[in-house]
Amino acid sequence: MNYIVTIDGPSSSGKSTLAKLLAKKLSISHIDSGSIYRAVTLYALENKFLSNKKILLEKLVNSLSNSDISLKENRDGIFKMYVNNEDVEDKIRGSKVSKHVSEVAKYEEIREFVLRIQRDISKNKSIVMDGRDIGSFVFPNADVKFYIDASIKTRSERRYNQLKEKEQHLSIREVENDLLNRDNIDKTRKKSPLIIPKNSLIINNVNRTIDDVLNQMLEYTKSIINKKMP
Repeated sequence: MNYIVTIDGPSSSGKSTLAKLLAKKLSISHIDSGSIYRAVTLYALENKFLSNKKILLEKLVNSLSNSDISLKENRDGIFKMYVNNEDVEDKIRGSKVSKHVSEVAKYEEIREFVLRIQRDISKNKSIVMDGRDIGSFVFPNADVKFYIDASIKTRSERRYNQLKEKEQHLSIREVENDLLNRDNIDKTRKKSPLIIPKNSLIINNVNRTIDDVLNQMLEYTKSIINKKMP
C-alpha cells in the first residue's frame, strides 16, 4: 500500500529536516517541494526574468516550458534538484534565492507549473512531502498531515545559523525581516496560501529536541497507516 505524508509550515520551522528524518525512518522517499520553487527562482534570476522584485512573468513561464527543471532520485532514495541537468542544490539554498522565492511562488502560473512536477513525481510510491500548501492544496486527501510551527525568534536563529558561515555579511535582523516578509507573502497570496491543513496534527517545536518531535510524528504516522493496512 502506497501512502502520502504531508508536512506544512512556515519557512525555517524545521519541517524539511523532520521530513527527511521521518522519510528515512519509514523507508520511503522524501520530496522537498520548496526546492522546486527555489529552482524556478534561481532560473528566473540567472536568466534575467527577475530583478529588483520585478518579474517578467509571461517570459518566465514561456521559458520554463522549454527548460528541464526536475527532481532526480539518487541511489540512497534522496531527491536532488536539477536545472537543465545541472545539480543546483547548493545554489538554491543561498540568501539571494531565499529573498525572492516567496515573491515568485505567489503567482498562479508558477504554482501550476510546480504542481505538475509535485504530482507526477509522487505517482505509484509512498512519499513524505514538505512545503507550504501540500496538505491543503497539493494533496488534500493525504493519509497523514502535519503542520510544524515555531516562533519567529526560533526560526530566525535557525536560518541565521544555516547561513552565517557562507554569508558572513548577514545579520540576524536581516534574516528575521526576510522571514517575516516571506510569511506575509505566503499567507496572503491568492493561490493556495499557507494555512493549517484540515485534519493535520499541529506541532510547535520550540524548546523541543528533534528526536522528541520525530518520535511523536513517527508514532502518529504508524498509528494511522496501520489502521489503513488491509
